[in-house]
Amino acid sequence: MGTHRVTRRQFMSRIGLGGVGLGMAAVLAPLVSGCGLSRDGALGDGTGEITVWTWPDNDRTFMQTIPSFQRKFPHIKVRVQGFSGTFNSKLLGALVSGTGPDVAMVEITSVSNFKSKPGFVDLSQRPFGAGALASRYADFSWKYVSDTDTGRIFALPKNTGPGGMFYRRDIYDAAGLPTDPAEVQQAISDWDAFVEAGRKVAMKGERWMLDDPAQIVATLRGQAGVSYFDESGTPQLASDTIVRALEFAMELKSMGLMAPDMSSQERGAAINSGKIATFFSGNWFGGLIKAQYAPDSAGKWGVALAPATNGVSSFNYGGDFIGILQSSNNKLAAWEFIKWVTQDSDSLSAMYGRDLYPAWKPAWDSTWINKPDPFYAGQNVNTVFSEVSATMKPPVTNPNDSIANTALSTAINDVVHGVRSIRTALARAQADVEDKIT
Repeated sequence: MGTHRVTRRQFMSRIGLGGVGLGMAAVLAPLVSGCGLSRDGALGDGTGEITVWTWPDNDRTFMQTIPSFQRKFPHIKVRVQGFSGTFNSKLLGALVSGTGPDVAMVEITSVSNFKSKPGFVDLSQRPFGAGALASRYADFSWKYVSDTDTGRIFALPKNTGPGGMFYRRDIYDAAGLPTDPAEVQQAISDWDAFVEAGRKVAMKGERWMLDDPAQIVATLRGQAGVSYFDESGTPQLASDTIVRALEFAMELKSMGLMAPDMSSQERGAAINSGKIATFFSGNWFGGLIKAQYAPDSAGKWGVALAPATNGVSSFNYGGDFIGILQSSNNKLAAWEFIKWVTQDSDSLSAMYGRDLYPAWKPAWDSTWINKPDPFYAGQNVNTVFSEVSATMKPPVTNPNDSIANTALSTAINDVVHGVRSIRTALARAQADVEDKIT
């Protein structure tokens, strides 16, 4: 929602996993004789081949889910390509040149930039009529893809990042804190209570309450509903909300509650060994714990609402979107694919196996998302994430969000490493963004 956040891709790169999956993965199904581009050459006839661009890790998710699509649409062949590092610039180049894939993923930190550019199909138009679907996607995510002034819809929301407080039950128990999610939520209902709990958890040089200043800044900004830019397009990087959030983060660090700056490998090892008790992140973080960070820690985790700011616990921390390029010659097949990816229960349940939370609201009541999870000691974590999803504040989006995201990340890094004071670093970030957008 315009808050600084470490995305799935950024978090993976921190522990040395960002380049996994580079290259091309193909999922093939036999083509019916005569399929391919249709006579109209633009919409196609709903059959043939489509190419999908995404990033590493998400390409593997598609590899697991597309076989279900192929069974339902045997006359459509799907090729998936995952690009590491250069994905955004590669996609921008495709939009400018009028070449590239039929379908492309867009991550939340870049969505406003791509939304503002030509090159994506307006899904509000016939034969798509995506406007009729608006009420069935999370209100929060729909704000990112739709233009209230023109009615244009440039993509469909795929996954959101409802944020929560992930905690290690074993560490909380050792510190004398409650471990049941409802009791944790009651005991750590605000940030003062969080500090007190942290004092019980932290052990100098051995164990810390939380991981990263950026997580605190993202959480507090999200709860306050402060985006990178206000409605007039003025950057808010030096706003009182961001200043106070970063001051609070650094206070936690000075109290010894926050882990020291670590290399990617050190951070991954700390997560695996249980040296960090609490993480503020989107639902997708659970998938990384299970698959990458600490796969042997099943039963040791719980999720609760984050401590509240002025009574607000909800925040968003991530999200993905998927759209069709105007250069596609097979738009009807592409439309079937992006609908299936974002709406079909087989697709969504398979992705939820990697803890990707659906933007499609009808899925929130499904049995596959509302069941005990052994990794969380039998907790149904959707009781937390569905509440967050329903109450997240819609963002103010701006085409320059990615510029502001980078500037804020640099400012936080400068503060953490003692390069600049908080106010100086944020003022510099504000000025840098203003210079780049004027």
